[in-house]
Amino acid sequence: MRFSDFFRMGFINLRRRKVRTILTAAAMAVGVACIVVLISIGIGYNQTYQESISEMGSLTKIDVTPQRETKGKVALLNDKAVSAFKKLNGVGAVTPVVQVVPYLKSGKYVAPIRLYGIDLTTAESFQITPLKGELPLKGTKLVPQIILTDDVADSFADPQTWEQVKDMKNKPLIDPMNRNIKLTFDYNTLSGQYTEGEDGRAVPSGNIYRIEVTGITSMQNYTYSTSGFIQLKILEELIEGNTDFLPPSNTANDMKNIKTYPLVWIKADDIKNVQGITDVIRKAGFETYSLNDMLESVKKQSRQIQGMLAAIGAVALLVAGIGTANTMMMAINERTKEIGILKVLGTDLGDIVKMFLVESAIIGVIGGTIGLFVSFILQRLLPVLLQEMEVRSIIPIWLAGGAVIFAVFVAVISALGPAINAMRVSPQVAIRAE
Repeated sequence: MRFSDFFRMGFINLRRRKVRTILTAAAMAVGVACIVVLISIGIGYNQTYQESISEMGSLTKIDVTPQRETKGKVALLNDKAVSAFKKLNGVGAVTPVVQVVPYLKSGKYVAPIRLYGIDLTTAESFQITPLKGELPLKGTKLVPQIILTDDVADSFADPQTWEQVKDMKNKPLIDPMNRNIKLTFDYNTLSGQYTEGEDGRAVPSGNIYRIEVTGITSMQNYTYSTSGFIQLKILEELIEGNTDFLPPSNTANDMKNIKTYPLVWIKADDIKNVQGITDVIRKAGFETYSLNDMLESVKKQSRQIQGMLAAIGAVALLVAGIGTANTMMMAINERTKEIGILKVLGTDLGDIVKMFLVESAIIGVIGGTIGLFVSFILQRLLPVLLQEMEVRSIIPIWLAGGAVIFAVFVAVISALGPAINAMRVSPQVAIRAE
């Protein structure tokens, strides 16, 4: 028999028992809808958390710091280490980072900021791009250039009350790019207060630098809240001239006269390379942190949830498979005489098996397609019906296609036993059956 003949006979036999076929296909549809919707909710959960983590910063950025425990040999986070990081496979950009907390002053208003000294040629790789203006690539120690985040203007306050200053329209009064801005590491210099030394004389105050704000960049969802960025070499020169007003962590970065860094940023060229890069760096004796670590934890938890939801849906599909097996058993009992006649006429035993398997496959296709249609309807309804729970359903193409294929597979497997029994029916007994 040709393959098309099996389908033609299958449709004819199923149409002869419409009610039973509809009920069996409906059971299969319910099972498919359950498994698709439940898995899609798990996928939606994973996607929601991934987007939330992505908003916190770049998933391909890795922070490298020295080991906290210093037993035995200590891996130095120095220029040699930075050069080694640049040679790792999958690394797109590397920059040492030095952080300090200076004060900005415009008129009588003051704003403390976190100032990052980095290699600004790598700034775009770390999403530090100007929303206005340009990167500060031409500054000097005497006239430093910096780029500020877009929330610094809101941070200027009266040092007497520390109330933020606003204009009549409740907008920031200070525009850093168009105002005279000064920077110092000594707050007493800004306030006009002087500290007396042991001999009663005034302690020398910190230097004040007139800075040029060349641009404004995004704070990246509070990742760089109230911050500024400056060329690393210039910041190191400023620190060297203000060691009396900075914590030791910013000034005592030398170990055995070897210059070291408290932090290095690494940008992987693809999220798939992040884990491999962090593994290599950790083995070299450094500590690492990346939002991808958090994402991996979320993915692991998400896979567990998806597995649990898929198992619940699989139970419904299993029940549908039992219904398909029951339908095929009843069909064989009702068509015992027909099977006997086919055997007497010389029909191949394999063709008899195929005939029943094709019928079950048709039921699987019909049930799977209807179940998939119902799943898409529920995908739209669930966020509305369960609005307080913030349920999100995502049905990718692989899930949609896989659900129908799986429905056909379950239907065929369920019908395999009854089909083999049909093949074993004795022709003499089958012909005499009523």
